[in-house]
Amino acid sequence: QCTIILSYQITELLYKDERYCLTPPGPTEAVGYFLYHLIDSMSDSEVQAKEERLRQYFHQLKKMVPFHFLLHNACPSAKSDVSALETKLEKRKAENQPITDVLKQLIHALCEEENMQKALEVKAKYEPDMVVGGYAALINLCCRHDNVEDAMNLKEKVFPKSSPVALDTGKYVALVEVLAKHGRLEDAINVLKEMKEKDVPITDRTVASFFRILNAAAMRGEVETVNRLHETIVTLGLAETAVLYSPLITVHLEKDDMPAALEALMDCYKKHGKILQLHNIYCRLIEKGDADLLQKVSDFISREYGDTMALYDLFFAFLQTGKYKEARKVIETPGLRAHSGRLQWFAKKCISSNQMETLEHLVELTQNLFECDRDEMYYYLLQLYNNSDWGRAEAVWTKIQEENVVPREKTLILMANIFEKNGQVVPFEVPKVTGAYNVFQKMKGKNEVHYRTYVILIKALLSQGHLEEAIQVKRIAETHIKGFTLNSAASSLLIISQVRRDYLKDAMAVLKGMLDSGLLPSRVAVIRLVQALTTKGDLKNLHALENMVEGITKSIDLSPSLIINSIALVHTKNNDLDAALEYIEPLLISGAQNPDQPAKNISYLLRKLSEEGLEPALEKFGVMAERLANQFGIYRPVTDLFIQYVDADRVDDARSLLQRCGALIEEKRTLVNFMAKASSKPGQKLLTVLALSFLFLFFFSELDGDVASVKAVLEKIKAKNIQLHDLSLKSIAAFLKKAGEPVPFTEPPETFKFYVEKWRKRRSEAS
Repeated sequence: QCTIILSYQITELLYKDERYCLTPPGPTEAVGYFLYHLIDSMSDSEVQAKEERLRQYFHQLKKMVPFHFLLHNACPSAKSDVSALETKLEKRKAENQPITDVLKQLIHALCEEENMQKALEVKAKYEPDMVVGGYAALINLCCRHDNVEDAMNLKEKVFPKSSPVALDTGKYVALVEVLAKHGRLEDAINVLKEMKEKDVPITDRTVASFFRILNAAAMRGEVETVNRLHETIVTLGLAETAVLYSPLITVHLEKDDMPAALEALMDCYKKHGKILQLHNIYCRLIEKGDADLLQKVSDFISREYGDTMALYDLFFAFLQTGKYKEARKVIETPGLRAHSGRLQWFAKKCISSNQMETLEHLVELTQNLFECDRDEMYYYLLQLYNNSDWGRAEAVWTKIQEENVVPREKTLILMANIFEKNGQVVPFEVPKVTGAYNVFQKMKGKNEVHYRTYVILIKALLSQGHLEEAIQVKRIAETHIKGFTLNSAASSLLIISQVRRDYLKDAMAVLKGMLDSGLLPSRVAVIRLVQALTTKGDLKNLHALENMVEGITKSIDLSPSLIINSIALVHTKNNDLDAALEYIEPLLISGAQNPDQPAKNISYLLRKLSEEGLEPALEKFGVMAERLANQFGIYRPVTDLFIQYVDADRVDDARSLLQRCGALIEEKRTLVNFMAKASSKPGQKLLTVLALSFLFLFFFSELDGDVASVKAVLEKIKAKNIQLHDLSLKSIAAFLKKAGEPVPFTEPPETFKFYVEKWRKRRSEAS
């Protein structure tokens, strides 16, 4: 909900705040640009995952922005009033005036209305005045209406394979889809080849479209179509992911050709190491009673993944097909242990497809499975019962009591909600952590508490800030269970709790014990410990921590630069700036020059120095960063400095550094990542980043003396009606004059310093 509100507020700023509404063209350009890049940056899977959020966002948007404006930005040339455009077109034609623009608008409007017949008639009537964009829209419209003949005729006429002009990716994909659907396989393959020859960009969305095309052909049972399209896509290098192999299996399942389906599964595994459609193959073989192939696939899985995985696959397939007696035999195999990931996968599959009976049997049959998390199994069942009658939830409560399961708080809350929704009295109290601890205190003299109960109670106590009680439970567990140790999650939570209480020595001891036992701490736990030691100025333990986590930073997704930045920061705060520089500079050099070491940065250090107003130290590290760039070709530190200047709204310092040390453009990925993150946040910083982004483009070109590139960027800006501020215009004019080129705009008359001060004042007023 917070994300939706923020997105709406950003859009509202762009639409209503005059700071963002350039004149011309006003708010339409700003909001249109934002909406276009918001949607274009999302993959198909992201759109599906965030469908409900997007729906709410656009619903709110309609309250602020007129619908016709949204439509205009979705298809800038389209206008809803077709009849008015027709009248305007005929009038211009009669007066012998140019009609190209109006004709294009009319074609787009008809495409927006899905009026294919009328659009084709208009095209035929005014064909001499048609433009490429109009033809492209018509091709897409014909594809949507399964009009394969007209789509291909238009394509061959305007965008032949021999022409350097290319359609956009979406329209090529639409052509492939409609051609494959209508059996024109060779034409579909030729379109794919043309995409490769014309270097059409392939995105995640394109790969998803390829999968959709292949899967549609598979569902039609068209083996040759699926095989040849897949082979072409992979051979040409358009895309090669494991998911594209799935239709190769699906098509044989649709044709009930099980040997071929199994062969396709094994082939995918050999090429990509992925097992696809295994559950469907198992289920089909069980339904057909094909014992030989069933044994073959089980042997294959046992050989590649082990007997346990093969048994689970067989167990799930028996459950899915209603063979509960056979499923019981499998799950009661001696020595078989619970595999939480596999059980979760099948349980969620049952929940999503509302397979109540199947899930009930899963929970029942795993009752005696070794190390099975019974609370979790009953929680899955309650999720499915959530919209069902309360009697089923009551039966679950009875089962939980019969099995002596200690339910988690989330399980009790969900169960209570089901009772309350149905107007029933909740037959239990959702216990507080302290209540659970009191119950434990009464039982602590007995040996009836299991390992998992100890861990759950310790985590619950820690999460509520009861550190002393958690430590006491841990000590009791260690006396009752030989070799008792907390798992990674509980140990990490313990470290965080100890850091919060300033028990840093104890936290270090817990971390060392974890690492000695082969357990990995959470990233958050290590970060909290580093921050606390830095605040304390504890160099000794920071160095010890650096050695302890040196080999696991990648495994826990911890920046390898965090601790070295913290050590340098402590030296700096201790008024020992020379020691800080002597410590960190060799590490930056070795990290950049040794490919076996992770690259280091100083972004955290510079940010902390800036936040705490340690300007002399910031200048010293800035000098070091520029020296590393100029003498060693190590550009990341100076890029970190540039980003810190931008982040702190020190635009003049950033610009000066950019002109003084152009080598920082070598870190393009770092710069682009920063700009992407900064531009996603509401506020004045968006303006700063967008303004500097054009300076990047010009500066990249200026370094190479590339006048043509500068002119090309200017043309793009002009075409998009983007208005640059005077500081940028002054910079561009200076470059063009230096290159002996005419300045194609009126140069701002004042000095650079004047416009820097003007820009700074504008930012100050806006904030």
